[in-house]
Amino acid sequence: MATSELPSESDAFAFPCGDDGTTSPALSPPVVISVLASILERHIALNERAMAAASGLDQSAPGDKDDDDDSDPAAAAARKRARAFDGGTVLDMSLHAFLERFSRYAHVSPQVYVVAYAYLDRLRRGAGVRVVRANAQRLLTTAILVASKFVEDRNYRNSYFAAVGGLAAAELSALELDFLFLMQFRLNVCAGVFRSYCRHLEREVSHGGWYRVDRRLGRPLVCAGEARAQQRQAAAV
Repeated sequence: MATSELPSESDAFAFPCGDDGTTSPALSPPVVISVLASILERHIALNERAMAAASGLDQSAPGDKDDDDDSDPAAAAARKRARAFDGGTVLDMSLHAFLERFSRYAHVSPQVYVVAYAYLDRLRRGAGVRVVRANAQRLLTTAILVASKFVEDRNYRNSYFAAVGGLAAAELSALELDFLFLMQFRLNVCAGVFRSYCRHLEREVSHGGWYRVDRRLGRPLVCAGEARAQQRQAAAV
């Protein structure tokens, strides 16, 4: 169901995304946390209902592709890595409180949450990994850790992120590796895509556009097409 999916990058480009994000007040971390938690709660409810319905209606449907097919080693390895996030444990706190822990104790910026949100989208499209209650703790902790390492210049160690997320340090390090392989090490987020996800979060907060996510990043996120355009412009000058 399309309503249970995170917005894809192709869909994100359809959102209006100008370069004037710095002219309006930045969306504060508490607001980003609130809107992201609300979105994820909605996705979890929809995804779990869709999975339950699919399981009840047709048990053979997931196996139509390669569910237990050993003829495709790459697909089998991806399924194994995805299952590593299904620990069977459910958070004993709300998603809002869980995300707030990272902002409070690991000083996670709003930009990190936006990039982590984009990563979840890529996992959904590329590896078929959807956020549910059984994997939310491991998946979100790992996504925030990887996004923080990519966006921020300085970070806490894995052991600290693990403590904030309620995981063992060795477990989080193993999950980080699984996450990277599931992502196929595609960690770069184009500046245009980043701004588009910002716009998506802003629209969730206020249809009137009263809030804007801070679109300034510690390092530039430039995709190949943007890099080539910048090179042509530099050569022309």
